[in-house]
Amino acid sequence: MARYLTLDLGTTFFKAVLFEDTGEVVALRRAATPIRHPFPGGWEVTVEDFDRTVNDLLLALREATPGGFDGVEAMSFATQANSMCLLDRQDQPLTPIVLWLDVRDEDQTPEMAALGDHAAFRRSTGIPVYGGNFASARLKKWSRLRHDWSQVGKVCLISDLLTWRMTGQHVTEGGAAGLSGLVDIHDLTLRSQVMEWSKLATSCFARVARAGTDLGSVHPTTAQRTGLPRNCRFIVGCLDQYAGAIGAGNLTPGGVSETTGTALATVRCADHYDEQASRSVYQGPSFAAGTYWQLAAGSISANLLEAYHRNLGDTTAYAALDNLAEAVEPGAEGLRIRPDALPEQVEAMFVGRTRRHGRAHEVRAILEAVSAALAGQVRTLCGTSRPAEIRSVGGAARSDLWRRIKADVLGIPIVGMLCPEPTSLGAAMLAMSAVSRTDLSDIVRRCVKCRPADLPDAQRHARYQQIFPVSG
Repeated sequence: MARYLTLDLGTTFFKAVLFEDTGEVVALRRAATPIRHPFPGGWEVTVEDFDRTVNDLLLALREATPGGFDGVEAMSFATQANSMCLLDRQDQPLTPIVLWLDVRDEDQTPEMAALGDHAAFRRSTGIPVYGGNFASARLKKWSRLRHDWSQVGKVCLISDLLTWRMTGQHVTEGGAAGLSGLVDIHDLTLRSQVMEWSKLATSCFARVARAGTDLGSVHPTTAQRTGLPRNCRFIVGCLDQYAGAIGAGNLTPGGVSETTGTALATVRCADHYDEQASRSVYQGPSFAAGTYWQLAAGSISANLLEAYHRNLGDTTAYAALDNLAEAVEPGAEGLRIRPDALPEQVEAMFVGRTRRHGRAHEVRAILEAVSAALAGQVRTLCGTSRPAEIRSVGGAARSDLWRRIKADVLGIPIVGMLCPEPTSLGAAMLAMSAVSRTDLSDIVRRCVKCRPADLPDAQRHARYQQIFPVSG
């Protein structure tokens, strides 16, 4: 039976997953993303640590799998956005991979800060609000300040570096590159303005390809180093949020999926670019020409529950926290989460606390606050055109209680996935479609398996409409 390998280049973990062509997970290995903090607010990964972690992860997965990588027909990836590095003309690193969280280039000129207000910029990139942590803004600052600028040979997003290492081809995926501000999301070409201010040769920038593009077999040295079959094909993956949408079967215009993880993100599939979209909606090219992903994201997410859990200082399981919260009525007896809550300030995240509030109320308040934030994102993306259902992925989708609260807050059925790694599955499905030349919708019918929908309760929804009016 054919198998498919994926690499998820996450901010917290890198994950390597091997799938059967039915969508079943064969084996999984993960490794902490080898992040360094060279100064407060600094987030980077050296290229050497990136290479070592990816190679070790693949070898660990191969060793954990009976038969190793025999039968692996193709590999693909899911990736974070706006994490980038520079290579010199001999393909040696000039910089570490500076992650999207890094603050070193936040101080941008007024000209750069104002770019997000230009309609032409927003339309070509799909970026509604622009800042110093976008790869194009970072690159522009480096072009002015770095003394070794003449030595630049390649500009690489983190997934471009993976593609280069695996295939020897300098290729970038249109969705991730669009979200960097480097690429026009409509014709998938490098924006001419980037060439003008960077003063770099065209060869320094990766060729832009749509998600699902077949780049041919992995490089022979890659096959030798990793144990992959020499005929294993490399298929261009996509942004992790878009991969999660694919892994949830969200392929039809109007479909909506959400990921509750380190960040909260909601993705809507659309058959056109929306000129009137909210200034909080990002838009990017999908796997199919003429269709787009629309993305709303925010920081009120499972990161708050994770921080709360760590702060407990005990071994209480998340399932036990769910059991406590389930006994509390909707509204958590008035306990709320601050709209600007930060995970590093657990004690300060609650408002309205009284002596009657305990751990159960605190957990319930977190689950409800994230659900209300999701309702706001769905309203931003869909307006009054409510989706028939919302596909749910991410760690929070495993919580029966949290899915029910989301359904009650939104008044919309929530459908969880049975696959424990739907983001990686989405990348694997891109590979399956490319290799078999089968429409992705057919792959969805074979591979995407759903839990029974969690249906909203009318009385609880009415109660939540009073507490969180945006949920209506």
